[in-house]
Amino acid sequence: MNAKSLPSWTAFVFLGLIACLAPQVTAQERAPNAQDVLAKDLRLLLDYFPGRYDNDLQVYFDGELNTPDSERNGRIHSIFAPVTLPAFGPNMFYVEQFSDNDPNKIYRQRLYRFSIDAAEKAIKLEIFAPSAAQAQAIKGAHLDPSKLTVLSPANMTLYPGCEVFWRRQEQQFIGTMKPSACRVKSQRTGKTLIITDSLVLSNRSITILDQAVDETGAYVYGNKANVPHKLRKARPFTCWTSVLRGAKHGDAGIGLESWTFERGWIHDQGGELSVKTDETPAREFYLRLRMVEWPYGTNRPSLTLYVHEKGNPRAISYSWADEGANRVGINLRWLQASCTMAGPERQFN
Repeated sequence: MNAKSLPSWTAFVFLGLIACLAPQVTAQERAPNAQDVLAKDLRLLLDYFPGRYDNDLQVYFDGELNTPDSERNGRIHSIFAPVTLPAFGPNMFYVEQFSDNDPNKIYRQRLYRFSIDAAEKAIKLEIFAPSAAQAQAIKGAHLDPSKLTVLSPANMTLYPGCEVFWRRQEQQFIGTMKPSACRVKSQRTGKTLIITDSLVLSNRSITILDQAVDETGAYVYGNKANVPHKLRKARPFTCWTSVLRGAKHGDAGIGLESWTFERGWIHDQGGELSVKTDETPAREFYLRLRMVEWPYGTNRPSLTLYVHEKGNPRAISYSWADEGANRVGINLRWLQASCTMAGPERQFN
């Protein structure tokens, strides 16, 4: 049967139904355009980016492998915390970075804004810099985002030319600046610095090659051998630790009153948790948690928990578990500890 063989009113309804359905089919089957691709890329980047990152493993193996000094990087810790700041628009992050595993050695605080740049066929990252007074006021804003309410686009510095453009390559993003476009006047020296940033982001890591020269081309900062900081995304763990009062290695206690108990937070990229007994004199220890991936040999990646005496970089002892484990513990008779992976809500604590 075709439309001609139907009664006129039936044919009218039949043809009308086709006409109504046709635009829907066309919309569903249309080819994706560049904007669709960039929108998906932005969603994926915003999924990868948040978290804490640390290059503890890179620093550790630089020492183990006797890497030349010119190729080494110091230890840095980067916090990229999503925040809601309507005045700046969507896709905002608070950034706090510190060195030497010391949260008080902050060397950079920023606000980041991600958006689609159709002309560049990329995801654009704009960087807002606070004043020195603002930086002090917003310190630790990943723990207390309300500190950021003092900021607005009008009272922060946005450097034109310093945008980072992210382009997806398979399951990672490559971030670059336009050559020689980022020029910033140093508050310390008054010289104009030409800054370049080269980055690679995956769901597990970020590499950062951050360099600067002055207008004569003279070196200002950055790795001279072009070796980037290699930071891995940290997972949060909550730990408890118990120490036998007055004990030495191999001792055992009787009853709970013989033990001190402490709880705390740690991460698996070289995070440390201090433990201090209530004795006189007090003894001090710390736990270190590291996800070890060996650059050589046949050792499998392992989640490793170390016990250190304060001031001694060599561990008293350590234990390990599979890289996918969400719990690791240790029992030295005089000291016991257990660390369990926490939920994402503890990521920035």
